[in-house]
Amino acid sequence: MSVFNHVLPVSLVGFVLVVSPAQGATAGRANATVSAAAQADDKALASQIESNLKKDSILAPRNIDVDVDHVIVKLTGTVRTTAERSRATGIAKVKGIAHVDNLIEVDPKIDQSKIDTAAAKTKSGLTKAVDATATAAQKTKEAVQKGVGKTEEGVGKAADKTSDAVGKAGDKLSDTAVTTRVKTGLSGDNLLKDTAIDVDTSDHVVTLRGTVGSSAAKDRAAEIAGGIEGVARVVNQLVVR
Repeated sequence: MSVFNHVLPVSLVGFVLVVSPAQGATAGRANATVSAAAQADDKALASQIESNLKKDSILAPRNIDVDVDHVIVKLTGTVRTTAERSRATGIAKVKGIAHVDNLIEVDPKIDQSKIDTAAAKTKSGLTKAVDATATAAQKTKEAVQKGVGKTEEGVGKAADKTSDAVGKAGDKLSDTAVTTRVKTGLSGDNLLKDTAIDVDTSDHVVTLRGTVGSSAAKDRAAEIAGGIEGVARVVNQLVVR
């Protein structure tokens, strides 16, 4: 009887040692499955928040990055006002999010920076067009001096084409300049400072799109756009919400 009592505990210990590694492997696979599922959920939440931000009329023009890790969302980027920053936090609080870490920066001149960039690109394009025209004129002059047959006729045609090209470039620049002036006018008005209005100009016809908070704001936007030099007509498609 004494020998049996000593043998039985040793057998049980051996059994435990054999079973424990298998249980550990099963637990590891379970943890890996849970981790993969959590990552998929985080990715789905991030996609949902990004989609909601792009659909929002106020925040759609802003560059906001979304990152979700273990149902905690982190927002980064730049907006124009603290109201826009708070709005982003509210939109990010979708079902399934535990906390929103809002690291978005506020830059009141963000729209003006975009306008300056567009104006710089336009100026650069115009400079290139002028340089190309001057080069073409110099080559034409050299051809005339060499006495090439029918050069004068060719010069006339080249001049006509150059004039047409410059005219088209001038029309494009004019529309761009009108858009810039309208955006500047809208951003400087107190009634419209917290709105995001898209401005598009084609053949001196300005189209306003976006969302405003009142009918007065909608009328004010059309009034400002209509008073800008170079605007022939205003198409007001703003929505009051």
